[in-house]
Amino acid sequence: MISISKPTLLDLTTRRGRERVREMWTGAGIKGLSAEELEAAKRGGYEPGESNERLIGRDPRLMTAGDLRAVGLEAMSPMEAIRAKCLDCTAGSAHEVRCCVAMACPSWPFRMGKNPWRVPASEAQREASRRNAAKMRGAASNPV
Repeated sequence: MISISKPTLLDLTTRRGRERVREMWTGAGIKGLSAEELEAAKRGGYEPGESNERLIGRDPRLMTAGDLRAVGLEAMSPMEAIRAKCLDCTAGSAHEVRCCVAMACPSWPFRMGKNPWRVPASEAQREASRRNAAKMRGAASNPV
C-alpha cells in the first residue's frame, strides 16, 4: 500500500520536486488503493489502465489546460519541450546538450531549440507579416 505523504515546500518549488510528487504513482497497482489514493493519483495525472490492474498516464488530449497545470506542467511550444527533454537527458547541462552525439535520437536535430528543417521566411513573407501586425495594432487602438 502506498502511503500519501504531504509534499514539502521544497518538493513544490523545484521542477524536479514537482516531478517526484507526480511520479510517486508510477507503476502502482490499483488493488489496495483507497478511494482517496485513487483521487490523488488522478490529480497527479494517472488513471486506471485497460486491465484495471495498474495506473497509467492520463490521455492529455482529454485533459483541460487546468488539469495539465494542476499536474504541474507548463504551457510551452513543442520546440521548448524538446529542448527541456534534452536538458533533462543531460542532467541540466546546456553544454552537454550542445555536445550531444546521440544522433540516432529523434530529438537530436532539435536539441538546440530550433527546427533545422524549417525554411526561413522570405523578405516578402516578413513584409506581409509586418503589414498584418500594423493592421492589427491599428484595429486594437481604434475601438468601435
